[in-house]
Amino acid sequence: MKINKQKQSAQRRMIEKKMSSLVKLSTPPPPSGWLKAVRGSLGMTAKQLSQRLGISAAGVIQLEEREPKKKVTLESLERAANAMDCRLVYALIPNEPHSSLESIIEQQARKTAARIIREVAHTMHLEAQGTSTSEQKRQIERIATELMINADSRIWDLPVAKRIRK
Repeated sequence: MKINKQKQSAQRRMIEKKMSSLVKLSTPPPPSGWLKAVRGSLGMTAKQLSQRLGISAAGVIQLEEREPKKKVTLESLERAANAMDCRLVYALIPNEPHSSLESIIEQQARKTAARIIREVAHTMHLEAQGTSTSEQKRQIERIATELMINADSRIWDLPVAKRIRK
């Protein structure tokens, strides 16, 4: 499938703009999880939340126990948040605080380019046609730039050794 580079770039800019405000809000959840912490802060009992959700108090306790273990659905979190007059905020943001989607793409393109150059360099070396380290670095940058300009999705292909075999 052909990728519309302009549309992809516009979408990335829009998403990054939205992400920029979320990065500041990014904080680890309380050890007990957000549900239990917010419910307790509101002075609401598990029974009261259960009545609002239409489930048993034991169901609320199970939900609160599953949340810190990441064994809860977004739907369940949203329902519980609504029952406490809150809303669920959900986002994916880069791991690095000052990173962007563009920098993630650049980093991945360089990794892919380096892998390509390593494979070629190995073959060239076996044929006694090796290239210098500085030339390899120039080639990596050239290929990485080309991959980014072409919005080449192959940058996300895993090396053969890392692919999951079934």
